[in-house]
Amino acid sequence: MPSTRALIHAPWSASKVSTGLRCPQLFHFKYIQKVKEPEVMPEARIGKAIHKSLEQVLMGTPLAESTAQVRAELPSEIEQMRFDNLVPGIPAFATRIGQFRRRRRVARQLVEYSLAVREDLTTTQFYAGDAYYRGVLDLGYLFEDDSLALVDHKTGARIPGTTVTDQLEGYAVLAASAFRHVRRFWLGIHWIAERSVEWSTPVPAELIRDTLVPDLLDNIEAAALAVDDGPRPNAGSWCDRCSYRTICPASKDIRYEPVEYDEDDED
Repeated sequence: MPSTRALIHAPWSASKVSTGLRCPQLFHFKYIQKVKEPEVMPEARIGKAIHKSLEQVLMGTPLAESTAQVRAELPSEIEQMRFDNLVPGIPAFATRIGQFRRRRRVARQLVEYSLAVREDLTTTQFYAGDAYYRGVLDLGYLFEDDSLALVDHKTGARIPGTTVTDQLEGYAVLAASAFRHVRRFWLGIHWIAERSVEWSTPVPAELIRDTLVPDLLDNIEAAALAVDDGPRPNAGSWCDRCSYRTICPASKDIRYEPVEYDEDDED
């Protein structure tokens, strides 16, 4: 059973868990104090724009129409140019998915599909008061052979040392709870800038039940424990990309280190 501290901070999500483990101060800003982001990172805006355009294209909107509409919502020419550099990955992926669907017997497509489970891993509504863990699948395909492919879109650079399972294990737990007839799960990361999809080996439902579920619940407990002592900054390389960096004392210390000036340095 979940601890009281874990229940207090529910519902959890993949980003909420990782935030609690990475920086309790950021967790308090976002999820406890609910402070509005002082600034939104350009990477976040561009990522959301690409995700939105991908979603529309996969649902049948013509590429030119989708990208023009989304591009116009970006606030600067620089961000629009960065968006333009990523756009070619959208038709490349749509073509790949079209070929993929022709080779397999797809029963159902899931685009931006929301899922949630209670603490006992039974399904519930995304915004229900008893939701304990939840997430939104970027893309999924249910096949007639009782298998399911899950794809997560990534606009950033591939991070060395990460694995597909690290990125998608929470979604796999949610999907296994929602689609209990599924016996195999294919987990894929769509690296948009590289125009490639990295797939895991097929994950059987038994592995999700016996390994991924306990790991996820342990991570939630660890995150709850990390934030239980209050807002404690954990400075690191992520501070420069944090939307709360202007109000976080730890981030200010990193960015504005005092420098002692010595007149002898001029000699």
